[in-house]
Amino acid sequence: MRSSIIVKLTAFILCTAALISTLLSGLAIVALVEGGFYTRPFESIREGVLSQLISSKAENIAWTYHYGDADGMDRYSSESNLYFEITDSSGNTVYTNYAGQKTDLSITDHCTVEGWVYLPSTEPFDTADESLYFEDTGMAETLSEDIETGIRDEDFAPEEEFLTEHYEDDIGHLILTEYTVTAYLPSEYFTIDMISFTDGALKALYSVKSSIYIIGGASLLVFIISLVLLLCCAGHKKGEEKPRTCPFNRIPFDVFTAIYALIITLILIPAFDFYFEEPEILLYAAAAVTVGSFVIVSYLYSLAARAKTGELFKNTAIWWIIKNVYRAVRFVLHGLRKVLLNLPLYGKTILLLALYAVFTLLLMISNPIETPIIVIFWVISGTITALVALYLTNGVDKLKKGAESIARGDYSYRIDTKHMLPSLKEHADSLRNISLGMSKALEERLKSERFKTELITNVSHDLKTPLTSIVNYVGLIKDERASENPDEGRIDEYIEVLDRQSERLRKLTVDLVEASKASTGNLEVSPTPIELGEMLTQTQGEYAEKLSESGLELILHKPAEPIRIMADGKHLWRIFDNLMNNIAKYAMPGTRVYLDLSEKAGRAYVIFKNTSKYELNISADELTERFVRGDSSRHTEGSGLGLSIARSLAELGGGKLDIYIDGDLFKAVVSFDCMKKTVERRDTKNNDIT
Repeated sequence: MRSSIIVKLTAFILCTAALISTLLSGLAIVALVEGGFYTRPFESIREGVLSQLISSKAENIAWTYHYGDADGMDRYSSESNLYFEITDSSGNTVYTNYAGQKTDLSITDHCTVEGWVYLPSTEPFDTADESLYFEDTGMAETLSEDIETGIRDEDFAPEEEFLTEHYEDDIGHLILTEYTVTAYLPSEYFTIDMISFTDGALKALYSVKSSIYIIGGASLLVFIISLVLLLCCAGHKKGEEKPRTCPFNRIPFDVFTAIYALIITLILIPAFDFYFEEPEILLYAAAAVTVGSFVIVSYLYSLAARAKTGELFKNTAIWWIIKNVYRAVRFVLHGLRKVLLNLPLYGKTILLLALYAVFTLLLMISNPIETPIIVIFWVISGTITALVALYLTNGVDKLKKGAESIARGDYSYRIDTKHMLPSLKEHADSLRNISLGMSKALEERLKSERFKTELITNVSHDLKTPLTSIVNYVGLIKDERASENPDEGRIDEYIEVLDRQSERLRKLTVDLVEASKASTGNLEVSPTPIELGEMLTQTQGEYAEKLSESGLELILHKPAEPIRIMADGKHLWRIFDNLMNNIAKYAMPGTRVYLDLSEKAGRAYVIFKNTSKYELNISADELTERFVRGDSSRHTEGSGLGLSIARSLAELGGGKLDIYIDGDLFKAVVSFDCMKKTVERRDTKNNDIT
């Protein structure tokens, strides 16, 4: 229904008609109230209005007669519902069309007609001189008659301000002529004129004075309902779900509004000039209300269609101007920005100095007082300012080039700080430190990448070796079983090798899982008080035989006083166990192994020292990486995870494991906070024992 043309047209017509009826009803109510139709008798109102209209007609008749307009007088006699009689100041009847006809109303009005006479200022005024000339040539025809009626010299009032350039040597004299006009209103109108129209309008208003409120209210209700329906239909087209605007509604909204406002203004301004004695104004007001109502309804319909499509504000000339001005300004600023960005630093500095110089020069020249002195001062101060600015620019340019070199990856670039301000030198040092830090970070990254590559290689090798052995020996067992005379002794040897290799693979897998858990912190930690001296004594007893078989002598040093720490006993034992196993595998036979326990600044240190039987051509940090062994030739068995697991377990329990290598001397330091003293925990780097 919203897209139906019939519905839209019907709603538009109803809305316009209802608005016209509402406005006319409102105007009628105002006229009734202002005219006193509810408080005065109708005859009194009629008499007052018609008397005012007849009086205006009487004055026009006097002027028409005075200027000798015979055609005008005939029109008043034949085309106006008036009988009238004109007498002059002497009481003589000079014109009449009244012959005793039946009348309802008579008005007697005294009229004064004005006219100007211009005489030379050097000549006296003579009432008998017929050579007088007038501003209005129509007065020349009645001059002699006016003089004969006894116009006196004092009837003329000189007004020099009325003299024109043409009459600059003359004096104007005002002539006043008096008439008495008696106008009679006939009982029955014999023609249609303003009097009959006004009388009919008064009677029509009086007849609807009681029902006009009902008419106005009903019209207002119909207007509101039809307007709501019309606004709901606005913008909808047949076969389309979304509303859209027609070409008429694509006119910019502000231009559209200005045009409609101008139309309404042109229509309504004359309508405010509303008088009962001018029936044409009533007709014009009715026409203005009709046209204005059509304009208002069409404007509201267009407004609703624009609002529904979201084009109310965007489709305006102001919006278009603002948008394009913004784009133009943005384009100009973008171009200036590109120019400034592409300028070298010296170019930017010189440009700013030039703009500053021009501005200050114009400012100084505008002061006329001692301009030469001001200009000299401007030259001197400007030169000093330019030199200082260029000096600063030189330092900043060096910093800029240094930063660009570092950004390109040239970490070896060094900024020349010669002839540079101290603050800029500090900035250069900061850039140098950044370069060094980034260079170190790059080295660490490359080192990490290398470790990852080695990790993959080592994992592949350590997993491949036992698996290959298992696969091969299983095949040998199958072949031996398939032979005619299987050798059980050989099969047992093969099974022993399988058992050893599978155990090696199992241990490697377990160590790998534990290393992963330890490094990610997924192991449960249950700290308990532990006396390190007793635990080291147990370690000594546990590994005495194993070390003796390897030709190693274990020497334990510990203080007499007990040293207690809070740690997970199971994890701490795994740390010690891994370190002692490494010592048993990689220590040189016939040497001593030292276990030292000490306390320093509230922290307990357990030191493991031994001499390696292999050349330690690897750094201490690399030893704690996964799958890295002290035996780089990988002749010994093991997963290479021992030290990595030990370090992760120490850090998980709040401790620390540090490795130190000095030639063939291998030293591992395990440290924890002591229990017996409340000491603020310090940076462990400051407490390392080397």
